[in-house]
Amino acid sequence: MSSTLTMEIHRADLAYRRRSLWLLLAIAAGCALALWQLHGWLQSVQAHVAIADASQARRWLRRALAGLVLAPTAPLWLWGRGLRRLGRAAGEQRRFPPRDWKTYRDVRVLRGDAADAWARRTARLGRYAQHAALACVAAALAVGWWLA
Repeated sequence: MSSTLTMEIHRADLAYRRRSLWLLLAIAAGCALALWQLHGWLQSVQAHVAIADASQARRWLRRALAGLVLAPTAPLWLWGRGLRRLGRAAGEQRRFPPRDWKTYRDVRVLRGDAADAWARRTARLGRYAQHAALACVAAALAVGWWLA
């Protein structure tokens, strides 16, 4: 008795991969430019704070720390939203990845219990990312209150 198992493959979308890689390159270039400009900005802040009174220096510090803590909020929230959408779509179809989702490379399709497990895990990771975004907001508020 011979049984052959067929493996279903979800094919990659090459145009999606190309667009995504260009977007990642643009983001990396933007971040490199921002880091390059950060040094100059910090030098101007240092010069400004050196001649400012203590209360103004404290305000600058509070704003800078709150800004650093708030910076990852939007990316974390959006990433979490995307993961939750992916998990919901996979759970509804009992298929991972869902039919209409694009992938970077060819992947094996999971169905049934295995797909449900991936869908739950993906949705849970999305919730964690969104909770981390809310924690960043709470931390920024705490910094603002602590340094007030």
